[in-house]
Amino acid sequence: MTPPGSPSRGATSSSAKRGPGGRGAGLSRGQIVDRAIALMDAEGPQAMTLRRLARELGVEAPALYWHFADKGDLCREVVRTVGERLEVSSTTRGTPRRRLEHHFHAVRDHWRAHPGVLELSRQFPPSAAGSVARRGLELVEELGVAPRDSLDCYRSLSWTVTGFVILEQTLGQSVHHRRIGPSRWVLDLDDGSAPSAFDTDELFRTTLGLALDGLERRAR
Repeated sequence: MTPPGSPSRGATSSSAKRGPGGRGAGLSRGQIVDRAIALMDAEGPQAMTLRRLARELGVEAPALYWHFADKGDLCREVVRTVGERLEVSSTTRGTPRRRLEHHFHAVRDHWRAHPGVLELSRQFPPSAAGSVARRGLELVEELGVAPRDSLDCYRSLSWTVTGFVILEQTLGQSVHHRRIGPSRWVLDLDDGSAPSAFDTDELFRTTLGLALDGLERRAR
């Protein structure tokens, strides 16, 4: 006779029923990555632990190891996925320079929408790959840069833009900066110097313009 509360002989424990991934073995990599992106963008990459992510997904942590070797493997996939989701509407209007400006404004807007993942990309840098990057390379070459130099030039521009957004993102945590508008800030160093105001949108246009000025000189 089976003692009360004990499983019947024909039954198995819940752990015995689970596959190698535990209860979450049926999750897809995409589901895991999407939830990780949402968590990082909402609370920052420091909030994303495998245990926290598993709890958000309603599974046990071993379920995640079914799909990813470790947290680093997942983080690389998160950055790669967000990078691949970048979309830049193509336009044939204007000069190659104007189209490059449009291209990199879209890159900036994309990474600003994913602040947590952008912060994570400091450790796992995104690559200059995919259809958007290929179109960017074409525009660099249309500007007059030799094909053998186009990848390095495009990579330099991409790093300039993502670096700008990373610095832009830190302003909210700076003890010396105070927001006075949607894109306007005041820098006050408390060292006797007069506070200085600046607009990050205007500063980005200046930064990108200086980079493209250099690129056009190189092309000539």
